[in-house]
Amino acid sequence: MKVSTKVKSVAIAIAANVALTSVALAQPADEVSRLEQQGKRVYAGTYRGVTATGQYETADEARTRQDGARRQNVRVEPHGNTAIVTGIETTAGGGDRILRIWTKDGNRWQIVAAQTTWIGSRTDVPDPSGPLPATTPAAFVPASAAEIALWKSQEALMRSFSEADPESYKQFSTEQSLRMTTAGEAIAREQWLDTIAKRSKGPVAVVDEVRIGVYGEVGVVMLRGHEANPTRQSWVYLLQDGTWKLHLRFTTAIRN
Repeated sequence: MKVSTKVKSVAIAIAANVALTSVALAQPADEVSRLEQQGKRVYAGTYRGVTATGQYETADEARTRQDGARRQNVRVEPHGNTAIVTGIETTAGGGDRILRIWTKDGNRWQIVAAQTTWIGSRTDVPDPSGPLPATTPAAFVPASAAEIALWKSQEALMRSFSEADPESYKQFSTEQSLRMTTAGEAIAREQWLDTIAKRSKGPVAVVDEVRIGVYGEVGVVMLRGHEANPTRQSWVYLLQDGTWKLHLRFTTAIRN
């Protein structure tokens, strides 16, 4: 059977469009991967990071920090002009779980948020800081429509845990969502849903120091948790079907 020239042209055009789309989708991941491999990290002026000891760091502190020789095994997940980098970096002293959020400003990629968590237990690290003062922090007040939408999901997730409600947690999380513990262990969503279903109901988590960043279809909520051993956390959300859904949560113990 003969194929008309017109049909051939349409097929070629479709193939070309698919190829161009694939290239366009691959470019952000390729660019950020190259910067990661080369260690060329540019920090935005608004950057806020959490170190392996649970302390905040500024862009200036990140630029001057000496990480030494580090081996990387990282994954770049592109979302338009934002890329989520996660993985493990190792040194002679051990391994770290890392999270970095890159965004594209004009023609330049830069890091706007990051968090590091040690993997496993270590003996050569500072002790946990201990309980915070027994006071009730002021309630967080979102400052924009985007922050209101993100905080709605954040509150729903915290309530789902306190109320032992796995269905609510499922509604506000992606299927691939992961939670990283203070020991650098990864907990998949199904495992966490099982944990929620088996627990007893309790109070909603007390948090403060809330800061929200919105980068296209990626949202980041950074906060401090008032556990017995306090933590600093990064909750990374994806906007799916009009709802902000938890995709990653990193937790680092605050140490003296």
